[in-house]
Amino acid sequence: MVTITHEQPAVASEGCVRIGAGGPSLRIRLPRHVVGAEGSDALEWRARTTADAGDVETEYVSGPLRAVVQHDLSESAWRLRASLTTTSDDPVSVSSVLLEVDPADGRAWVWGARAAGLVVLVTAGGELWGFSLRRGTLTLDRGEVVWLDTGTTIEPGRRHVLELVGRRCRGWGEVASLLPAWLPVMAVRGDEPVDLALPDAGVVAAGCTILEGTDGTEIRGDGIQHASVRGGFGEVDLELAFALALVDAVDGAAREVARLVREEPDTVLPADTTTPAGRSRVLERTARRLVVLQAARSLEAADIAGGWLLAGVTDLLETGGTAGPFTVAALAGEAQRRDDPEVLAALAAALTGVEAEAGMVLALTRVWAVLWGLGQDPEPVRQALARVLAQPVRTGLEAVERALVTGDGAATAELMAVLGAGLPGTPIPVPQPWEAAYAVALTSLATGDDAAGPPLVQAAEMVARRLTAAHPGDPDVLAWLLLGER
Repeated sequence: MVTITHEQPAVASEGCVRIGAGGPSLRIRLPRHVVGAEGSDALEWRARTTADAGDVETEYVSGPLRAVVQHDLSESAWRLRASLTTTSDDPVSVSSVLLEVDPADGRAWVWGARAAGLVVLVTAGGELWGFSLRRGTLTLDRGEVVWLDTGTTIEPGRRHVLELVGRRCRGWGEVASLLPAWLPVMAVRGDEPVDLALPDAGVVAAGCTILEGTDGTEIRGDGIQHASVRGGFGEVDLELAFALALVDAVDGAAREVARLVREEPDTVLPADTTTPAGRSRVLERTARRLVVLQAARSLEAADIAGGWLLAGVTDLLETGGTAGPFTVAALAGEAQRRDDPEVLAALAAALTGVEAEAGMVLALTRVWAVLWGLGQDPEPVRQALARVLAQPVRTGLEAVERALVTGDGAATAELMAVLGAGLPGTPIPVPQPWEAAYAVALTSLATGDDAAGPPLVQAAEMVARRLTAAHPGDPDVLAWLLLGER
């Protein structure tokens, strides 16, 4: 392994480069099998690494296949070039060849669109490295960054090449400059078009309306759509998000939840489980739906779900369970909605036992605002927050949540990296939709006087649009987005 620091990189034999002792890394994962008509045979690669100053080259050989991975390094530049050839007179088909992007103790962001791509590595200290695709193709498939697909045929005399050219960047604006200049905004409001300023490009977007003009192409659609753009740069696949406004998505989801409350109540409040932890999970699911109903002002359904929640919290606390963040947030919403002393009493009881988990700080700030608005003493929230902050965190996002509420200046930059500054692509590893929505909600904890606040909000808006386009009726995703609303 090679380590990039501000000093001369050190060389080892794994064909991998890492930033710092435990930071993000890039490497090529070569095919593991030769694919034939009768099945596949495992490949055993032999490696030899040579190094000269900042140039590191690893040659791999397995049967007729030969691969070369080169890293050209300096303190501010990094080029990765990989090639794959065969010495056989016959074509050879192989299993997938991957670009392994490991965030380690930092963050990683990848956009792979075939002939265009971007890779971003962020160290734990906030140092940014951005890479643009110069040769070859990159796509994302179920969380893997693919250079060559399974079944790719290596023809005799033909060399498959991947080249990424990277540099140390001063900020996310410099990272964004590595994207193709023609790239449009790909996440828009549902009634807005994607404007592609490429008058000579060929555009195919099944499921969309395409209007070609002298200055470019206007694409309109609903939800998540895919477009293929062909030009002198090759073929680039774009994922377009035509997003409902959050209020419209919430209204639509609330109508479905209200229907289920009336017609299929067991789907909103599943059967009780025998353990306090199980009952807590059931209540959290119901509470997320209640948060959606509250936001949509769906009164009749909210009354029913609120009654279920109140009874469930009472039972949960009596049997030694603890309320989760959405249970607490939904109780606060009920207190605000109907100013019921019984709800306030249940909320106060729930606050005494809350524990650190994803979203709890967000929920407690929401409860604080509700109690303050009702003229109630927020001291129980202050005590609950202090207790939660004294407990260990389990995930990186929980650490960001805690750092934001305690005023840690580095937390905003960390959250910007989680959101990828709103650039196209996805974090690596690819998060669950609720995790992305959780990250969006965390922007509500950034202080208004932080200079990084406006670009952070813009980044969150891009991620939120992609979420509401992809999951417009999912109450679990919408509830997380609503948790950040005030």
